[in-house]
Amino acid sequence: MKIRGFRIELGEIEAVLTQAPEVREAIVTVREDQPGERRLVAYLVPNPQQSPTSNSLRRFLSGRLPDYMIPCAFVMLEAIPLTPNGKVDRRALPTPEQTWSDQEATYTAPRTPVEESLAQIWAEVLGRDRVGIYDNFFDLGGHSLLVTQLVVRVRERFQIELSLRSLFEMPTVAELAQSIELARQTGASIINAKTVVDLKNEAVLDPAICPEHWSADLSPPTPFPYQRRGEFGSPFLQGEGLGERLTKQYCVEDQTEEASIFLSGTTGFVGAFLLNELLQQTQANIYCLVRSANADEGKRRIRSSLESYLLWDESKSSRIIPVVGDLSQPLLGLAEDEFRAMANQIDVIYHNGAWVHHAYPYSTLKATNVLGTQEVLRLASQIKVKPVHFISTTSVFSSVEPFRAKIVRETDHPDDYPVPSSGYAQSKRVAEKLVTIAQERGIPTCIYRLGRVSGHSKTGVFNINDRFYRLIVGCIQIASVPDEDVIEDMTPVDYVSRAIVHLSRQKSSLGKAFHVINPQPFHSKMLLELLRSLGYAIASVPYAAWRTKLLQIAKFSPEHILSPLLPFFPERSSAYNPAAIEFDYQNTLDGLAGNYITCPPVDEQLLRTYVFHLIHSGFIETPQLKIGAID
Repeated sequence: MKIRGFRIELGEIEAVLTQAPEVREAIVTVREDQPGERRLVAYLVPNPQQSPTSNSLRRFLSGRLPDYMIPCAFVMLEAIPLTPNGKVDRRALPTPEQTWSDQEATYTAPRTPVEESLAQIWAEVLGRDRVGIYDNFFDLGGHSLLVTQLVVRVRERFQIELSLRSLFEMPTVAELAQSIELARQTGASIINAKTVVDLKNEAVLDPAICPEHWSADLSPPTPFPYQRRGEFGSPFLQGEGLGERLTKQYCVEDQTEEASIFLSGTTGFVGAFLLNELLQQTQANIYCLVRSANADEGKRRIRSSLESYLLWDESKSSRIIPVVGDLSQPLLGLAEDEFRAMANQIDVIYHNGAWVHHAYPYSTLKATNVLGTQEVLRLASQIKVKPVHFISTTSVFSSVEPFRAKIVRETDHPDDYPVPSSGYAQSKRVAEKLVTIAQERGIPTCIYRLGRVSGHSKTGVFNINDRFYRLIVGCIQIASVPDEDVIEDMTPVDYVSRAIVHLSRQKSSLGKAFHVINPQPFHSKMLLELLRSLGYAIASVPYAAWRTKLLQIAKFSPEHILSPLLPFFPERSSAYNPAAIEFDYQNTLDGLAGNYITCPPVDEQLLRTYVFHLIHSGFIETPQLKIGAID
């Protein structure tokens, strides 16, 4: 089911809601009480002597679900209505009140002209009669698409650029008004997030996480490619022979004969392909961490994900074992005895799970992306030592200085580069440091840094929430693109999954980092030429004019497929010239040498595969001209 352009799993929302201590039962549905306005509504039966509120439930869900999966309304019931057959009677579910009567904050009227203007904008965007200066935008039902609309209206009213991340830190009229007043006094035209994350202090791994027979005598072998100590402590252990030494000292079993594999992030795009590849390349049972009410529902979620990417194979179903849990919770949401049993069962871990959201601040993503990684490392250290294969991102690196190209080696350390601005990249950077600390304590690890992962090179199946595909569909819809050639990485997901699994099954890979990227960069002009050749009428317009059109879309059509992309197209000065970063991938090349696994080139054939899949799946219409070109 899709809402706000995102695929929604109602069962997943229900499962997480029932984990709240105040909730006994939960049903989530999509309502369209007003034409064209679809919204998520949760119906709850509270536990005895409990009085949950909309605000408390949103706070509970905010650290466990993406914002687009958080219901806009919560309705308390004495019992869930049932049909004579004992099924939920959805027609009997009442229409939620529009008044948000359980709002905890007392209404406080605006005190200044700036607060009055902001309160009016808040009310218009949220569809409310009035908004107090201390009312939280997100507690009133705000979500990421409405945030984009809010940013556009604030920009028009005050001529100030407002980052999405700053709104998560200043979600009330009073807080934002104070920042706007300060910007006016200082002549600033941009309001950025106020919180500066001290990543050094964040990268602290629980001292209890280490092999039970760990010895500090294990020292880095020579030659050692990275000798200095960064601000986070010891460098990542890497060098010839380390994998064999770790395997011998800690009795790590031969990875080509593992019987049980633990995989997180199974229902995500890359996770689904990793699961498929592990099923293909090994005979192991795959224990898949999944948020769900029970194991049966978890298995259905996993199957649904694989089916959506054309990967389901019934003959391998018995080897997929759901583990009901949650990355954001201690012990991965498992009971202590379940956690210990899993630690005893598992032979190797692939940690792919993460909350990917480029507008959210680090503080919001920390529980899942950082603390979740810590719990995975805890699982790796208990009972027997298990190798951890950590899926990261090249965005943990950022430009050293403007206007200068930089080649990032696989042996480089992210802490030698400026702190990335994205909260997601910050969370993955801290998680990487936890992995390297675990490596220093004797837990064998590998890090795989991915660039932009694109669709399958043969089927064209892709992640519907990916920015690249939203941009293709959106630009065709508005018949225009910015008149510049964007150059970036685009790596097909089938190559990514095959490369990771192949590299992970070599003992020599332990202790190394791998950049899994496409050696050939993608040029956006190549795609534009293809689309035009197929008959799509797409004009190239100046960046500023195209962004103005995007601003209007975000303001008046928040549900449009391009609206969420506004943060990726900032206002540019005439001197705009971002520093280029190139990524070395020698470790990956060496590890794949002599193997059939090669990255498909970014050529017309690959791009045609992607475009035709978009057409056949109904994401874009068949071009009116040259229809014969579509086969």
